[in-house]
Amino acid sequence: MSLKINITEKDKGVFIVSCLGVIDTNTYSVLKEKIDFLVRTDVKVVVLDMEGVNYVSSMGVSTILNAKKSFEKEGIVFIILSLQPQVKKVFDIVKALPTQTVFESIEELDNYLRVIQEKEAKDKDSHSS
Repeated sequence: MSLKINITEKDKGVFIVSCLGVIDTNTYSVLKEKIDFLVRTDVKVVVLDMEGVNYVSSMGVSTILNAKKSFEKEGIVFIILSLQPQVKKVFDIVKALPTQTVFESIEELDNYLRVIQEKEAKDKDSHSS
């Protein structure tokens, strides 16, 4: 099976990386290439939408964990969205991802991002007063 990836800019600096297929030894390099590209651009938040991924191998897990490290090193927020139950189980087993970076739906993610932005705006207002 193959892996298709679509990248869209939801808001300025907020990119959604939607994956469809499997992330395994044959396809992980496709994801890695897209992630390497995003690290080199003007990005604030990367959302990895895994709704269309029904299988992830150890190479897939490794690629996602390396992406997380790369993004965090550059100060980019990395969020995973819509893990299928069988894929979520893999990440649970390896205890690879903090729960605050995995969301069930786009609505849950939007609420999280709204709270962060409201807090940032409030902090900015209190510092400028």
